[in-house]
Amino acid sequence: MAEHESTPMREAGEGESVVLGPPRQGTRCHCAHCRISVHVVATPPPVVCPYCQAALVRVPYELPPLSPSLARADHAERFRALYRRPPAWLVLLAAGFGTLLLAWAVFVQVTNVENYWYAPLVNLYSLVAGIFILSRFILASFYQAPAEAGLEPTVSVLVPAMNEEEAIGRTLDQIFAAGYPDAKLEVVAVNDGSRDRTLMEMLKAQSRHPNLIVVDFEKNRGLCHGWAVGTLLARGEILVCVDSDTFLFPGSLRKIVQGFADPTVGGIAGHCDVENARTNLLTRMQDVRYFFSYKIMKAAESVHGCVSCLPGCFSAYRRVCVLHVLDEWLNAKVWGEYGNFADDRSLTNLILRDYRILYDDEALATTIAPDRWSVYIRQQARWMRSYLREILKTSRFIWRKHPIPSLSWYIMMFLPLTEPFVMLQAIVISPLMRQSITMSYLIGVFAITLVWTLHFLQKTGRRHWWTGFLFTLTYMGFFSWQIYWALATLKGKKWGTR
Repeated sequence: MAEHESTPMREAGEGESVVLGPPRQGTRCHCAHCRISVHVVATPPPVVCPYCQAALVRVPYELPPLSPSLARADHAERFRALYRRPPAWLVLLAAGFGTLLLAWAVFVQVTNVENYWYAPLVNLYSLVAGIFILSRFILASFYQAPAEAGLEPTVSVLVPAMNEEEAIGRTLDQIFAAGYPDAKLEVVAVNDGSRDRTLMEMLKAQSRHPNLIVVDFEKNRGLCHGWAVGTLLARGEILVCVDSDTFLFPGSLRKIVQGFADPTVGGIAGHCDVENARTNLLTRMQDVRYFFSYKIMKAAESVHGCVSCLPGCFSAYRRVCVLHVLDEWLNAKVWGEYGNFADDRSLTNLILRDYRILYDDEALATTIAPDRWSVYIRQQARWMRSYLREILKTSRFIWRKHPIPSLSWYIMMFLPLTEPFVMLQAIVISPLMRQSITMSYLIGVFAITLVWTLHFLQKTGRRHWWTGFLFTLTYMGFFSWQIYWALATLKGKKWGTR
């Protein structure tokens, strides 16, 4: 067994015994009132319930038989599969065509002033949206990842899971295989009332890694509480949140904490690619979209320290910052009702009020994206609810930040709410009323999509770059309208992907 599989978060002191082999028994600390159990092996057992503060009842339990690690060792091959250089001539040719097309769309938009009389909303929206997207590319060109600072704080990795029996074992093994110093690493896995074998898979991982803490919610509480109980039990200076189907690359934990050398930084987003991109068209489409949302959108926001959302798949926080806002976060209300509302985005924005939020594109991981349209639609509805709940809250303080991210934030408030009506005007109403489609709008949409998909091709060499057009088509035809469904179901509390 590797050393990190049996070493607790601190070094053994003089006169203390060192565990020489895998322990076969752990301690289950149970609170009957809150219906929560904490399973520990090589870490100190908690004394009181993290919720009601009542004394926990301790009982021993047998660990499952030791099983092989599920962590993959072919990291170099995985990286090469994600990032390859396409032929230079192809990139130059495609980029030149995309740039000319975009320039022509802007020229048509600016010169045809009379169109503003017939379709003012369409043309004004097109102009603002085009300038906004262009500004993202310009700002992203100034992005620099947080520099290596030699920082090595204690780290607690939080992994909430619900119905993830297939992926959770590998997720936990990849965390322990990421190469962070054993004495400074702990992992807290939370089973949120799963109906499958997720808890058993966590306990099997615990038999391989005795310093893994396993929390079991007998009843589903929601993602927020999964993170919250991990925060209350954690001992690390930095909290790293990892989804139950996210797989870290070696060195990612060390890299993501380097930005905390700046005391004004409260959170950092890592970079996630889609693990199952080759499954079907849907996952390929999401792979292209993920890359744009990170490498362009988050990179642009990071320039001024105003990343708007630290995604739950792989992000880091100062633990003291989370503890400072924990009560407010858990007790947030929508229309007077408590619940698991905006999770990662709401936590990000609570910390953004007083701290800078960065993005580190050198802290790499992959995550499993939905491979069925029904699951993807539910996920997007949950994300849209999160966006709507938080955008107004953040608008109350974002103006105190740098003018550029502040202006960008207010533009982001305007665009999604109006876009469905703009598309309806350009594609349906205009042909019926004027017997012509608003071509400048369609050309602009095509040009922008072409530019960011070609950027994906240039940086990754992945041949499914063209599936970015599938995202644009599905967004225009369906997902842009989902914002109104999200408004109607704003109280929804489900995880959204199960």
